[in-house]
Amino acid sequence: MLPDLVSLALFLRAVDSGSLSKAAEQSHIALSAASRRITLLENELDVKLLDRGQRGVTPTPAGFALAAHARRLLSEAERLKTNLSDYARGVKGIVRLYANTSSLTQYLPGEIAAFATSFPSIRVEVTERLSSEIIQAVSEGLADIGVVFTSDLPCSGLRLLPYKVDSLVAVLPRDAALGLRRLSLTDLLDSDLVVLESNTAMLKLLEGAAEAEGKRLRLRVQVKSFEAICKMIEAGLGVGILPKIAAEAFAQQLNLRLVPLADAWAIRQMYICCRDEELPVSVQKMLDHLLADIG
Repeated sequence: MLPDLVSLALFLRAVDSGSLSKAAEQSHIALSAASRRITLLENELDVKLLDRGQRGVTPTPAGFALAAHARRLLSEAERLKTNLSDYARGVKGIVRLYANTSSLTQYLPGEIAAFATSFPSIRVEVTERLSSEIIQAVSEGLADIGVVFTSDLPCSGLRLLPYKVDSLVAVLPRDAALGLRRLSLTDLLDSDLVVLESNTAMLKLLEGAAEAEGKRLRLRVQVKSFEAICKMIEAGLGVGILPKIAAEAFAQQLNLRLVPLADAWAIRQMYICCRDEELPVSVQKMLDHLLADIG
């Protein structure tokens, strides 16, 4: 069994000062208690560490060897204490952030970059998932923070905090025949649609809205990214529906036209979710950062 750090610190003070009484005073313990600790240390290691004389104490060869190791051990222990203190203050740590496609495409890259600048020792690990999967991951402790669209999923034990408002727009080729300043989904249901691949929140939303109108979507192309949707639309393969900010990033360079959607479901509230408990300091800092600009 390794010697305890308190006894090692006392031993080093005795070696450095040459006096057990001074070591006891510096350690804020009685001389008898200090003497007993050194004796227990010698018994534990089965070797004599200090020669005691009228003028004080001097280390034996074994004592010199122990002193060298003890200095390293105590230095590492202090370093560990400092590092853990950093973690407690949020100076170091890991934040596991799960987010939906829309938030990752529009808002989170800039938010995460700004956070990394302010807290360079906190690493943010980002995973893209559906809102239902994000809620489950946060509930199970696999994620610290989630960004989701819906507030009607089972969220027992979680906090849901309003984040950004996401507006959807119709994305059309510049020369599209549809010339209205505002469209609804019903205006697009007779057109070929370019959408994200199956099982995404966006596609489920559109399918549900079409079903409410008693119709089905005319899916022509399914891709993995907003950029791919825009390029397919530019090529004349159909029209699409995308978050406004994401679409604006491609509209000018790809010569696309964006038209607001009049449907109520086209305005979507994003939420930040986290466990309803005291959070690690690094996670709380990230949460505060994300919510800082929310009115």
